[in-house]
Amino acid sequence: MTRQEFYLFISLYILALLYLSINIPIGPNEATVYYGERNILYYATHLFDNYFNNGLDFRLPFLLSGLLNLYLFFQISKLYCREDSKSYLSTTIFALLPGIITSSVIVNIAVFVISLVLIFLILHIKKREILQVVVMLALLFIHDASVIFFISLSIYFAFRRNSKLFTISIIFTAISILYFNGLDVGGKPEGKFLELFGLYMALFSPLVFIYFFYALYRIWFKEKKDILWYISFTAFILSILLSIRQKVIMTDFAPYVIVAVILMLVTYHRTLLVRLPKFQKRYRLGFKIVIGSLVFSSLIIIFHKPLFYIMRDKSKHFAYSFYKPYWIKLKLDRLGQNCYSAKHKKLQYQLRYYGIKECKNLNVPKIHN
Repeated sequence: MTRQEFYLFISLYILALLYLSINIPIGPNEATVYYGERNILYYATHLFDNYFNNGLDFRLPFLLSGLLNLYLFFQISKLYCREDSKSYLSTTIFALLPGIITSSVIVNIAVFVISLVLIFLILHIKKREILQVVVMLALLFIHDASVIFFISLSIYFAFRRNSKLFTISIIFTAISILYFNGLDVGGKPEGKFLELFGLYMALFSPLVFIYFFYALYRIWFKEKKDILWYISFTAFILSILLSIRQKVIMTDFAPYVIVAVILMLVTYHRTLLVRLPKFQKRYRLGFKIVIGSLVFSSLIIIFHKPLFYIMRDKSKHFAYSFYKPYWIKLKLDRLGQNCYSAKHKKLQYQLRYYGIKECKNLNVPKIHN
């Protein structure tokens, strides 16, 4: 991939993210954060209140963090790839991941966690130990499930025999569990293994996830394992183990798994280079198919709205929960009604954002959604 092609892609990509941020109605979780308890997400969503009069009012900090993540990932990719063209390609793949697109335009904690993890990796490569500890401290307070990150670091530094950072990682692990609740492992055991893999396929896109899984597996048995692999692999294995018992919250694990997508490209090139040119064709074809599926998944997200017009049951659309309150608001405007009683609190929060209050009068006529 050339520099000109990469810059053209980034320009179009930023425009696409802006379009999504502005035009997607407020989601159920976003509205809950916007009107919920005072935490880092609450304050982030109120930084630009009434600046734009559209979705950027509450999404701009997440959009900016998403673009920062592209820059940070590009810096890391240059450390793994000798050629600039490979760095451009790996960053493009990272940007097109459905999980990266959605985390950049939808209110969530994962986009901030990804930033901190990428900063930590850069500091680790540059051997800035004090700053690494500062980032670990920030993660401790920002992410409830940061214990995943600290466990992976503990394992990595134990193998590397870095007693100083191993001790610090263990301390952070203990603090996260004892004082920040760590991971929720309560409730009755229930198998959610298949559901977890479905979530990972949505995060990466199906074919990309399959190859990503293969890359982690191959590195485990055949190649040198670095800190990026330990973080990603540990988070992935922990999520699988927990899924046997309970439903897994994807934002707990995704930031630590998705940052290692560069390993997929490194593994591909290593596999390619050990084969003669005449035997490389099927690998190149397979790579093109995987990337083609990724581009298709990304386009579905960006141009998701027209799908409503071709679907008989709109409630089956993956973005239905975002648009439903907005459509209700439009119907209420036509009826001259300014209140609505929703069955679910999240829906009531979404309507509140559009200025629709909960009805106090039980005799108010209902509308069909």
